[in-house]
Amino acid sequence: MINLRVLNSDGITKLTYWLESESNPQLLKILLHDDSCTEILDNFLIDETKQFDSRLHFGQYLNDVLSGFDLHQLLSSKYDGLWAWISLLYFDQLTSKGIRRKEHYIVVRKGSAGSLAYRNAPRTSYELYNIHRENSRICLSGQMSTFGDLTEQLASRQSISHNRGFFNTASDLYIRNGKLVSGASSKPKALKLRQPGDRSGLGSVRRLALALQRLDLTYDTDSMGPIEIKQVLPKEFNKFSSSD
Repeated sequence: MINLRVLNSDGITKLTYWLESESNPQLLKILLHDDSCTEILDNFLIDETKQFDSRLHFGQYLNDVLSGFDLHQLLSSKYDGLWAWISLLYFDQLTSKGIRRKEHYIVVRKGSAGSLAYRNAPRTSYELYNIHRENSRICLSGQMSTFGDLTEQLASRQSISHNRGFFNTASDLYIRNGKLVSGASSKPKALKLRQPGDRSGLGSVRRLALALQRLDLTYDTDSMGPIEIKQVLPKEFNKFSSSD
């Protein structure tokens, strides 16, 4: 176990430079414990040897480690350096299939289409598990190195990513024995490209997000349970509602 740390502005600058140039692999290990680039969070310890089989497991562990903090406090810009340092700590696991764009390891708040903070691996894993617990599996079932298009679609919209009704219902509809059922993440074809009788993608998680956005105009879906929401969903979701 080691002390939890936060990268300061110099540390974030150095990590950003490394991610853009990958010039010196040893820099990452040096940065982790560099007192000039990090600050210790007193009384918080983390296991640097911990291995995670999924981002769900990752989010659960981070919630245990950070149990003394408030969610909104940790999601503020003040703690961007914490998430960067945690990314650095588990960098090998997060990059086992290659290094992604820098926003997956550093909190980037100003992208071309808005904030990209939701792409930060430890921050989003912590956030979704904190709000939805086991129901966050719908986004966090992938391996540590995997973000995924489905998570991109859901986590990028706070109206969905913080909606308990959505995650409760999605878990009820699409999770069986801890795994996504077949067809749950399918992407529907545009209406003009769909052949007569083609129902691929209908009733999927993506369609559920659209359906709840419409239902929000009439209902408080955040406070509704799966049974209540399923009663007002379009018929296309019945095939998942009735599956074992």
